[in-house]
Amino acid sequence: MKNKYQFQVNLFWIVFAFFCSSKIVAQGVNLGIPPIHNFSKYIYKAGTQNWDAAQDSRGVLFFANNEGLLQFDGTHWHCHPVSNKTVVRSVTIDPKGQIFVGAQSEMGYFFPDNNGQLQYHSLIHLLPPEKRNFEDVWDIVSVGEAVFFRTNRTVFQFENQKITIHEPGGELTAMFSTPRGLVIQQNLTDLLIFEAGGFRPFIKYLDLRSSITGAIPWKNDTILFSSLKNGLFYFAGNQLGRWKTNHDNTFKEKRIYTATALPNGQIALGSSLGGLLVIDENRRVYRHMTTKHGLQNNNILSTFSDQMGNLWLGLDSGIDCVVLDSPFSTIIPDDDLQGTGYAAMVFQNQLYLGVSNGVYHTNWNAFYEIEQGAPFKKIKPTDGQVWTLDTVGGQLLLGHHEGSFAIDGTTLLPMSAEPGAWTFVQASDQYLLGGTYTGIVLYEKKGQTWQFIKHLDGLQESCRFMVKDSDGALWVSHPYRGLYRIEWSEARKSLLNVQFFNAKNGLPSDLNNLVFKVAGKAIFATENGIFRYDKGKSVFVPDEEFNQMLGKKTRINYIKEDLKGNIWYVSEKEVGLLKVEDLGLKKTVQKRIYPEISEKLVSGFEFIFPIDESNVFFGAEQGFIHFDATGHKALDTILHLVLSHVGVSGTQDSTLFHGWFLGDGGLQAQQSANNIPVLESGSNNLSFLFSATDYKNPAYLTYRFKLEGLNREWSNWSGENFQNFTNLSPGKYSFLVQAQRKDGIQSEVLSFVFKIRSPWYANNLAFVLYALGFLGLFLSFLLRQHRKFESEKENLTLTHLQKAAAQQREVEQSKAAITVILKEKLEADIRFKNQELASATMHLVQKGEILQTIQENLNLLLKKSPSQALKKEIQQLLNLLNFDAQLDDDWQHFAFHFDHVYVDFLKRLREKHPQLSANDHKLCAYLRMNLTTKEIAPLMNISVRGVEASRYRLRKKLGLLNDANLTEVILDL
Repeated sequence: MKNKYQFQVNLFWIVFAFFCSSKIVAQGVNLGIPPIHNFSKYIYKAGTQNWDAAQDSRGVLFFANNEGLLQFDGTHWHCHPVSNKTVVRSVTIDPKGQIFVGAQSEMGYFFPDNNGQLQYHSLIHLLPPEKRNFEDVWDIVSVGEAVFFRTNRTVFQFENQKITIHEPGGELTAMFSTPRGLVIQQNLTDLLIFEAGGFRPFIKYLDLRSSITGAIPWKNDTILFSSLKNGLFYFAGNQLGRWKTNHDNTFKEKRIYTATALPNGQIALGSSLGGLLVIDENRRVYRHMTTKHGLQNNNILSTFSDQMGNLWLGLDSGIDCVVLDSPFSTIIPDDDLQGTGYAAMVFQNQLYLGVSNGVYHTNWNAFYEIEQGAPFKKIKPTDGQVWTLDTVGGQLLLGHHEGSFAIDGTTLLPMSAEPGAWTFVQASDQYLLGGTYTGIVLYEKKGQTWQFIKHLDGLQESCRFMVKDSDGALWVSHPYRGLYRIEWSEARKSLLNVQFFNAKNGLPSDLNNLVFKVAGKAIFATENGIFRYDKGKSVFVPDEEFNQMLGKKTRINYIKEDLKGNIWYVSEKEVGLLKVEDLGLKKTVQKRIYPEISEKLVSGFEFIFPIDESNVFFGAEQGFIHFDATGHKALDTILHLVLSHVGVSGTQDSTLFHGWFLGDGGLQAQQSANNIPVLESGSNNLSFLFSATDYKNPAYLTYRFKLEGLNREWSNWSGENFQNFTNLSPGKYSFLVQAQRKDGIQSEVLSFVFKIRSPWYANNLAFVLYALGFLGLFLSFLLRQHRKFESEKENLTLTHLQKAAAQQREVEQSKAAITVILKEKLEADIRFKNQELASATMHLVQKGEILQTIQENLNLLLKKSPSQALKKEIQQLLNLLNFDAQLDDDWQHFAFHFDHVYVDFLKRLREKHPQLSANDHKLCAYLRMNLTTKEIAPLMNISVRGVEASRYRLRKKLGLLNDANLTEVILDL
C-alpha cells in the first residue's frame, strides 16, 4: 500500500497557515450533501487508480494515473504516458510550469514544445546505470530551484540538470515541506531534515509508528500530520505530539491515506475504508461522505484542493470533485427513499420537512454531529403525500393528501378528513380558511387548536393557490380555469361571495394565472408577466415594476417573499432572487440568478422556504436543496479559459496547437507574436476546442467566439465549446474566444493567430510568372493579332483582288458580252450593209448588163438602120446611155457605204498605196467584196479583158510576185 501525503506548496497556504482562524470564514449548516461531480474511468479513458494531483496557473488539473499523467481542462481529458509506460504515482508543478512526475523506475517532467504539445523529458539518463532500477516515486517536492523525488529507499535531488542521490538508510515513508525545511520520515518514527546538502536527524517520536500521509499548515507555525493508522499529530517548534479529537478511533479504523488543507480552515481526510472526512477547526467531523452520499467508492488515494476551493478525490477507481464551498447542498430527510420535497417549516427550533412519503423533523442547528447517525426522524402517522406546512395562530399545521392536521412536537392531531388539504389562510383571529381539492373549508379556533366547521358552498374548484389581499378579500387561482375573488365575513361565515375573472377582465389568457402575496398584496403571475388588480375598474393591469425586473413576457411559476422583503421567484428559465437593499432615502433591487438549482425543482409544484436571510430551502425532485447565503466564496473569482486544441484538416490532418503558449520567457498566457503558424493553402479546415477551468458548475458556462478575417461580430453565447471553420481563404486570421459564467463573470479574451499561405499558383513568384506569362501572352496575342491582321489584310487584299478580278472578269465578261453584242450588232449591221451594198452592187450589175444589152442592141440598130435620122436618134440614145453610166458611177456614194462596211478600207488603202489611181481603188473595193471578174466588168463599164488588164496593172503597182494571190492580199489588207 502506498504511503502518501498531499501538500500544495503555495504562498496562499503559508499565509493561510499563519492568519487563518475560525472568525475569518463563516461556517454554514452541515446538514446537507454538497454537490459531487463523478468521473469514472469510462469518462476520462485512462487507468482506474489516481494517486496524486496538481494544478497549473491556468487552472488545468493533472492526476497521477495508472496509465500516465492525466490532464483535465474542465471539458477534455487526455492521458500522457511516461517513457516506460508504468504507473505514475506522484506529480507536482514547479514555478517554471514544468510538470514533474514519478513512476516506477522512471522520473522526469512534461513541458510543451513550440506547438503546445506536452513532451516528456526523462531524467533517468542522468543517473548512473546501476541506480536506474528503483522503486516507485511516491513523493515529489519542489524547493527553490531543486526538485526532490522520494522512493522507499532513496531521495533523488534534481538541480541544474544534475541528479544528486541521497540514501539516508532505512525505509523512507514520507517527504514533505515545512516552514523549517524539507523533511522525510524514516522507519516510521524518525524525521530527517534537509540541511547543508544532505538529510540529518531532526525529531524522533516513538508514538508515531505509522506512515505520515499528509502535512497540513495550521495556525501560527504549527503543522498537522495525518498518519495511516494512528490518527492526527501536530508539529510546532521542535515538538511533535498527538492532535487529539473525539474521532481518533474513527480515524484509526478508517485509515487516513491522504490529507489536504481547505481554504476555509478545514481539513479534508481521505480514508482507505470510510470515504471522505472533513474536520473543522474545533476538531469536529463536519462532513463524512461515502458512496451513500454520492462518492464512486470509499477508498480515497489522494485529495487535492484546487484554486477555486473544490476538493478533488483520486479514488481507487475514478475521480470525484466535491464542491465543498458550494452554498447549495442536498438534504434527503427520508434517507434511501429519496422522496420529492414539497413543504418545509421551522417551528419551535425544529426543522420539519414534508416529502412525498411523510413529515420528517430534526433540531434546527448550525452544526450536526454527523458521526451520530441520521439526524431526521419521521413523524410516523404522516405516511403519504404532504402538500404544505404552515404556522397559524401558534400552531404548526399540515396539509396532507388524507386531510388537515396539527403537529404538536411529534404528535399528529387530526383537524379535518376533507381530502387534499392544499393550503391555509387565516381569515380572522377566530377563523381559518383551508383550500382543498374540492373547494374551501372553514376552521374555528377552540382554545389553542383549530377545529373543522364545514365545507363552504359557492366554489367547487381546487384551491391550491389561495392568498388574502390587503383589503381582506380572498383570491383563489386555478391554472386551467381562471381567478376567483372571494369575500367572506364572520357575520355570514357560511357564505362565500365569489366573483370570477378571466381574459375578459384584462388577463392575457384564461390559462396559467397564479396568485401570490408580496408586501401584503395579491399579485398575479400570468403567461405574459406580472399583473395587479385595479379594484376601482375591476380589471387587471400589468405591474410595470415587476415586469421591468422579470420581463414583460416572462411566465412566473412561483413567488415567495422572505422576512426581509426579498422576493424569490421561479420562472420557466431560471430561479432567482430580487434582493431589496434599503439605502435610506431609496431602495434598490438587485437581481440574482441561481442556475445551479433551476433544473432540480419540482415542475408545477415549486416550493421555496426562506428560514432567514442566510438559509433557504427549495423543494427538489429528491429531497430538498439548502441554500446557505453565508457559504464559502471561491478563492479564485477569475474565470480562466484554455484553448485546448487546434486541429487542421485538408490535404493532411494534423494538430496545430495542443494547449500551451510558449515564448522566449517560457510559458505564456497568450500567443507570442513570433510564434504564429503558417499553414499551406490546402490546410484550410480548422477546428478549435476550448474550455473554462471552472469545475463547480461546468454546465452553466457559456462561450462566444469570432474569427477576425472572416467574422465581424461575436457569436451568440452558447454552451458549445468547440467550433469548426471550413474552406478558409488564404490570409491572416485571429480566432478570439471568451467564456462567461451565469453570474456574469467573464474570462479574458483568448486569441490564436494563424496564417494560411496562398497556393503555389497564387504566391508572389507565381504572380510574377503570371505577369510575365500574361505579358508574353499579351505580346503573343498582339503578335497573333498582328499576324491575324496581316493575314486578314492579305486575305482581304486577296479577296479584294479576287473580287476586283471577279468584278474585272465580270466587267470584261460584260464588256465581252457587250462586245459580242456589239459585234453581233456590227455583224448584223455589216450584214445589213453588205446586203445593201450587195443589193446596190447587184442592182448596178443588173443595170449595167441591161444598159450594155440595150447599148449593144442600139449599136446593132445603128448599124442596121438606114435612116440617118434614125441613126442620129439612136446615137443620141447611145450618148444618153453613156451619160447615165457616168451618173451611176458615182463613186463617192459607193465609197461611203463601202468604208462603213469594211472599216475605212479605202482610206487605209490610199494611205498605204498612194500610187494607186481611182480605178485601182474601185478594182480593190470590188476585189475586197470578193466579186468575180465577170461581176466587176459591168461595174467598171469595161470588158472582162479590161478587168483582167486592170488586175494585172494593179499587181504591178502593188509589187506583187507572180505567185501571190491578188484577192488574198486585198482581203488581208
